[in-house]
Amino acid sequence: MAYKEHVKILEAGVRVWNQWRASDPAISPDLSGLHFTKRNLSGINFRMCDLRQCIFNETDLRQAHFQKAYLHSASFIKSDIRDTNFSQADLTMVKFVDTVLDGCIFSNAVLNEVDFSNRIMKQFDFSGANLYRALFKSCDLTKSTFRQAYLGEADFFMANLSQVDLRGANLSGANLSNAFLKDTLLEGAIITNTNFNGAFLSPRQKLSLWFPIFPIK
Repeated sequence: MAYKEHVKILEAGVRVWNQWRASDPAISPDLSGLHFTKRNLSGINFRMCDLRQCIFNETDLRQAHFQKAYLHSASFIKSDIRDTNFSQADLTMVKFVDTVLDGCIFSNAVLNEVDFSNRIMKQFDFSGANLYRALFKSCDLTKSTFRQAYLGEADFFMANLSQVDLRGANLSGANLSNAFLKDTLLEGAIITNTNFNGAFLSPRQKLSLWFPIFPIK
């Protein structure tokens, strides 16, 4: 349940809120369960906030800061969150439906069971993220990085993984069937029970995956 004093400060506006956060950056505000529909919160500092089950639908959150925030089951339907930083945030089961995500940073975030299907997500940073059972069906992820990410049982069916960095990623049980992996970096990836049926893989990539003594160059 949201803490009333924190809600009161936020109601004074983004500038007042950010000034308060700057004065005491160690505090972790509790705004859980609040509705922020159709608000302009661009540039807001939500670092380390408890925002579980919050509703941010149709909200302007461009260049917002959600580092280390707790956002379990939050909703960003039809919101604009361009250039927003979610590094180390918990985004388990968050809803990104018709959300503008360009330039978002998801490094080291928890994104279990999040659905990113049918999106163009070129050059996104998911390095070190936990993406258990995340959905990337038919996504264009060209030049994105998943280095050292956990992708257990993630679904990349028919995804474009061209020039994607999957080095050191854990792909155990992941579905990469019919995915396009041209120039994808796969050195050190864990592929236990990974489904590559129908995927485009160069002969050298296949050698590197199943016979690691032949590194991809």
